[in-house]
Amino acid sequence: MVKLIDVLRAKSRDQENYLLKEHLKEAVKRTLQLHEFIGENKDSFNYNIVKNDGIFEKLVIATILHDLGKIDYSFQKKVFDRDERKSSGDWEKVKTFLKPLNNPEIRYPRHEILSTIWSTFLMENTKLDSAMRTAILLHHYNEYFIAEKDLMEIVFNYRKSIASYLKFISTNSDIFQEFLSSLFEYIEEETKGFSNSEIVIKAIKSLEPSNMDKLDLLIEKIDSHEDDISEFAEFYDIDNDNPDYDFLVLLGFLRRCDYSSSGGVDIERGELKTVFDGLSETIEKNIAKDKTEIYLWQKDVLKTINSDKSLVLVAPTGSGKTEFALLWAEINKRKLIYTLPLRVALNDLFSRFRNSKDGYFNGEDVDILHSTAFIEYIKEEKEGNDLDIDKMMTSTQMISSPILLTTPDQVFLTSLNYYGSDKVISVYPFSSIVIDEIQTYNEEMAAIIIKTLEIIHKLKGKILIITATFPPYYENYFNELGEDGFKIIDVAKFDETTKSKIKNFNLKRHKIAVLEKSLFDSDLKLKKDSESELNKLIEDFKNENLFIILNNVKKAIKIYENLKNKGNIYLLHSRLIEKEKRRRIKEIKEKIEDKEKKEKVIVISTQIVEASVDLDFDAMITEISTIDSQIQRWGRVYRNRVVDYPEDKSNIIIFSGEKIEDEPLKVDRGTRAIYDYKVIEKTFEVLKEHKINSNALDYEDEREMIKEVFEKEINGVKLKEIYEKGIQKNLDYLNYFTVEKKSQAQRLFRTIAGVNAVIPNLMKYEKDDLNVKKEFAKILNNSENRKVSWKKIEEEILKLTGKKVNKWDLKKILYEYSVSIPIFYSEKNDFLDKITFPEFKGFYVLNQLTEDELKSIYECGIDSIFEKLENDEISELVDFEDDNIV
Repeated sequence: MVKLIDVLRAKSRDQENYLLKEHLKEAVKRTLQLHEFIGENKDSFNYNIVKNDGIFEKLVIATILHDLGKIDYSFQKKVFDRDERKSSGDWEKVKTFLKPLNNPEIRYPRHEILSTIWSTFLMENTKLDSAMRTAILLHHYNEYFIAEKDLMEIVFNYRKSIASYLKFISTNSDIFQEFLSSLFEYIEEETKGFSNSEIVIKAIKSLEPSNMDKLDLLIEKIDSHEDDISEFAEFYDIDNDNPDYDFLVLLGFLRRCDYSSSGGVDIERGELKTVFDGLSETIEKNIAKDKTEIYLWQKDVLKTINSDKSLVLVAPTGSGKTEFALLWAEINKRKLIYTLPLRVALNDLFSRFRNSKDGYFNGEDVDILHSTAFIEYIKEEKEGNDLDIDKMMTSTQMISSPILLTTPDQVFLTSLNYYGSDKVISVYPFSSIVIDEIQTYNEEMAAIIIKTLEIIHKLKGKILIITATFPPYYENYFNELGEDGFKIIDVAKFDETTKSKIKNFNLKRHKIAVLEKSLFDSDLKLKKDSESELNKLIEDFKNENLFIILNNVKKAIKIYENLKNKGNIYLLHSRLIEKEKRRRIKEIKEKIEDKEKKEKVIVISTQIVEASVDLDFDAMITEISTIDSQIQRWGRVYRNRVVDYPEDKSNIIIFSGEKIEDEPLKVDRGTRAIYDYKVIEKTFEVLKEHKINSNALDYEDEREMIKEVFEKEINGVKLKEIYEKGIQKNLDYLNYFTVEKKSQAQRLFRTIAGVNAVIPNLMKYEKDDLNVKKEFAKILNNSENRKVSWKKIEEEILKLTGKKVNKWDLKKILYEYSVSIPIFYSEKNDFLDKITFPEFKGFYVLNQLTEDELKSIYECGIDSIFEKLENDEISELVDFEDDNIV
């Protein structure tokens, strides 16, 4: 008799736990881990549904059944590779048994649909059973994500194949009963070590193989053409226009159990009760070291706050908002999800959080999730430690970390109802979620975030918004959100004694000068008179660290090309090679912080270091942007000082665009493509008014400027009201909005979709022991290797170099020599001409490049080799969207 349990597979042989029994056992273990995690931390959660053990009993049943549909000829043939099918005895057993399902005239549905057929006769039909059956149906993407979910509709759509499949099971019922008995016994034995293993015992008891008696009844109902079998088995009623977030939490649980078992990682990592141990002491020690503050004002404020309320903290740049967020999270003792819109700022925070010397957390407890996250984990090769690297990367994807740093598009798109949002939604009830720099978002993005915050509120998640430049148009929405709304903590309203102790509150840090000029003309060519003005300013600041901020990549490159021979000049923007970008930021920090050498730098940048990066420049030259963006930029100047700015000359110079009497403000089209022109125009008016006042500005002065801008009127309507109406319009639209996949949701959120391109020929510029990079570059350049497995690449490099590498070492190299590009580049002929084949492991391979082009990319970034642009494409060449929403 065929022992199905020992030959049926869930995955191919080169993956961990590839047998079906092993994968199902691991998925059940993840369910028990999740139950333990919730039980250990239940005092920190207010979400009732997860405190019901019955939920987890049904979840165990779902994890056992969710992949039974893989008992199918086509699927099994796919997971046995060609060589195995020629020589493997296991394949012969599987092929012989499943031969009746090998009928070219019948198209069998996807495995998750077949798994729901198993669930109809193995599961009961309570409301919770129907929810879990629906979760099984949706645990991979299929047409029923959008379509109405009716069991007989599915049977009708696949009538011939489902009838054939059911009759095959019925004909072999004895074999399947033995298979199920062996499977249940195996899972029960393998989970005995868990303290909550009685959940498995109860679940398996309700899944007795004798339930297969219902199979013949189901076949009879189908043969008799019954169109309603809801009393026998049904799906959960889901209203796509009004999502059931309790159901989405359960679906997220099942999918996370499935995915984390496939990745061989824990579903939750770290103990929340100990993750924050010693945090207050470390923060106090770090602040005392700066000698700019001697006590934690954040602690005093938090003592007066109801920890159950969601909060908005408004405080100066550099004042310790991040530390406030950490202390708030310490009180809540939940998973901490910290979001920042700037990728570079996120990387900087990642280093601060897990620095071995004075970081706030154990390094193993902190993960980072964005499109180039992988590079942050593998800063040095660790021989024999590839499994740990693998787990770290996969666990990040599963949102398992107790401390997760991420970009907003990873966690705040759930209101768009895309497929896969359930995995994120399922962690909301256990999370403290921080939104840093909320002023970054336009009306559409703001509406998406507000809608998502409503979901988090419903699921009893905790939210903290921290900002130096709180836009006034948000206030009404936050006051109305949830049962209690948000409590807004504005440090400007504290008593004078407290305010005096908050870093950067009373300091007069910024003295602005407004030059009513544009650096660039309408064709984005540097204007001669402005170039002379810029050179004069640079000479004036020659003894100071100078930050020059441009509004897009192309303009930054042009200024850099003009200045690069003047000394310590650095160029930063989003579309540099990752390896070089990180090297430059590290070097800039070291030079700025080295007071002994007194080596001054000029950094020419886009907005990528506009927020939350702890750099302290002496002066800044910047193009105009919206008022909140301006103030964030200024926050990089005179950041970590203890006395007011003492000079007569301005330390913030703003090229504001040209204004002639009553005509509209003239700014170049690159600036208009990024920022809302109506806000730019009103920002100019307020900046010009403050130009008259020659005094340096403190925090309250700058906050007042924001209010002034949004109180300005356009056609009799205040700018604040225009934004509020825009947000409300988008919120109304979101009530009826669904997208199918996350990639579509991200496009809506960031306007410009980015792709990664790897440039293998740049690898030769680096010295490499044993020539691993050289040989890997050859593999990348060979189009025949487009779909070759990692395993074969590892073997080839070992043969050529004698160096044993794993796929994570190679992925590190891919990311280091990659560049993020706007999607429109990949659609242009001059881009396509430079690639041999379009994709390798998710990367374009950009390899038809001259030596001059390679050098230009390394120095100035990918934009430097694409000079010819149509007028209507300038909106694509922005750094704001590409850098901020990754």
